[in-house]
Amino acid sequence: MSFIIPPDFSDDEVVPEFHAGATSRTWYHYVLIAASLVFAAVSVGFVGTILWNSLPEWSHHPGTLLAGSGWQAPLGPFGGLAMIVGTLETSAIALGVAVIIGLGTSISIVFLVPRRLRNVIATLVDLLAAVPSIVYGLWGFLVLAPWMLQTVDPFLNRLPFARVIFGNPSQEFGTSLLLAAVVLSVMILPTFVAISREVISVVPQDLIEASLSLGATRWQVIREVVLPTAKIGLFGATFLALARATGETVAVALVAGGVANTQFHLLYPGTTIASWIATQFGEAQGNAVSALMALGVLLMIVNFSLSLMSRWLVVRQRKVLAVV
Repeated sequence: MSFIIPPDFSDDEVVPEFHAGATSRTWYHYVLIAASLVFAAVSVGFVGTILWNSLPEWSHHPGTLLAGSGWQAPLGPFGGLAMIVGTLETSAIALGVAVIIGLGTSISIVFLVPRRLRNVIATLVDLLAAVPSIVYGLWGFLVLAPWMLQTVDPFLNRLPFARVIFGNPSQEFGTSLLLAAVVLSVMILPTFVAISREVISVVPQDLIEASLSLGATRWQVIREVVLPTAKIGLFGATFLALARATGETVAVALVAGGVANTQFHLLYPGTTIASWIATQFGEAQGNAVSALMALGVLLMIVNFSLSLMSRWLVVRQRKVLAVV
């Protein structure tokens, strides 16, 4: 009987590691490479086409597009100030409402709700993201608009400085920038809750238990420990929700009113960049197409910037929590 004595590797010697397929690529690798190249080509072609079609407007009338107040199709001038102002107003209001409600929802799911109900409530909130935007728009137009016109608008018009903020009641017709902001707040709520819940839940348990052991109440722990620790990630969730609010199209087109007037009265009809592109592109001709493409480029730059900022903040939050 013979025995095979294994080689004796000293501590200084490196044992080679062998992996199947390490030296040769299979057909699956080439399929992945080809799919990546196709995706990159489509992305570059998509962005390049939009930029190319918008060049005439950017090269001849950039100031009018950004600061002009009149949209006169098909020859121009094409002023996009009303759409920019409407986008800023609706997104800011929707973000404020979504952050207040969403932050309370995330804190409740993580710390206050019993364990048996946490997954149920989190699933119900996440299901809101699966509702098509056209359904939100119809809900806002058929349900919220008549209710706000009969109940909410008269109450708001009785408040101090109502004429300055909300405008003349005789010019209110149901669809408005405020209604669009309310619908947007419901639409971006699942996005903010999902990310903020994840950020809050990964706060080190040692910090929470140490604060409780020192005599802090649950609210003091949330206010003084959890929120300051997770603030970077919460800012990231806010930017990502803002990116979705600025790019929402169909629902806003149904409830905002579609009026391209530069005004700051929340109960008047208005429009946003995305909804204006959707409603005008079917009848656009000549220079109007270039102007709409330029608005699309502006919206794309804003959304890309917000998305990159949010991802950077979330990654930074994870690194901070890993160090903690």
